[in-house]
Amino acid sequence: MRILQKASRFLFKALEWFAIICMVVLTVIVFTDVILRYIFKQGFPWTQEVATLMLVWFSLIGMAIGVLEKIHISIEMFTSKLPAKVIRVLESIDHILIAVFGGAMVYYGLLIMNMTKMSTLPATKMPSSVLYVILPLSGLLVLLNAILVAAGQDKKIFEKNSETAKEDDHA
Repeated sequence: MRILQKASRFLFKALEWFAIICMVVLTVIVFTDVILRYIFKQGFPWTQEVATLMLVWFSLIGMAIGVLEKIHISIEMFTSKLPAKVIRVLESIDHILIAVFGGAMVYYGLLIMNMTKMSTLPATKMPSSVLYVILPLSGLLVLLNAILVAAGQDKKIFEKNSETAKEDDHA
């Protein structure tokens, strides 16, 4: 179980860093392109495509992280007055529905990738499927993260209890 915990934590941190890198690259590219276009009256032809790619990848990875951290949008006005047991059941149903959405992302993401594998992006000449490869990947992460949260296993994997912290200190 400890190996699974460490692997899951590593994957989660890697995803967070990947999302951060995507946002930094997006910001640098857009800033540079704005400066080049407004000051020097010319820019790179590929900036819009790469910026779009970074934005899509950042957003979808961020969505998968948000499911695991339970920071997606929810309305608590009605549920806050319910008993704690009912709230837990509703949250589990909510995450099961999110898992179904993740499954749909995987299925339709693979279909879109298959449809776009023969076309290329005009400026970078990369396959168009590069833009959509993140759909099934993030869908799988959303699916797995939602199942972990619905089953209450997210705390066991991602939160260190005092025993695990003591063992890690001695190791």
